[in-house]
Amino acid sequence: MTMQIIVLSGLPGSGKSTLAEGLSRTLSMPVFSVDPIEAAMWRSGLAKQSTGIAAYDVAIALSDEHLRLGHSVIIDAVNPVDAPRAAWRNLAVKHRAGLKIIECVCADEAVHRRRIEVRVRNIEGMPEVTWNQVLERRAEYESWSDARLVLDTSTGSAGQLLDEALNYLR
Repeated sequence: MTMQIIVLSGLPGSGKSTLAEGLSRTLSMPVFSVDPIEAAMWRSGLAKQSTGIAAYDVAIALSDEHLRLGHSVIIDAVNPVDAPRAAWRNLAVKHRAGLKIIECVCADEAVHRRRIEVRVRNIEGMPEVTWNQVLERRAEYESWSDARLVLDTSTGSAGQLLDEALNYLR
């Protein structure tokens, strides 16, 4: 099977981590999630203002190493602008891996807001994001130009969404 980089993208609370975990269990692939990486940096004493891009760099380095070893990877990150997106494209070219992008959206704003207000991710050292922060991120989020599957996670069960993603990856 050809190596793949599977990028899960979308705003906080859009369902990308849940989908990434389901894909990881089903496909036996590692997930590199930017939030736990960044939280580990904070716990190690790095200043919060310097860790955002660095967390992506760590995810890129881990992905690069796994791809070098012949393993596919799953990326769980907002990927709000083209710079991190370009890094995944470059890794795919470097390792001759397929690049599959799944953009998670929660089209029902009431559902999205409720998810944010009740979620507890238990990432040590990382506070939960607020709805106002999601709105700020949404204002900065650039449209993707790459081919991708867009999944509206406000409809369907987690199992149905996982099935849609798996069909896209085939």
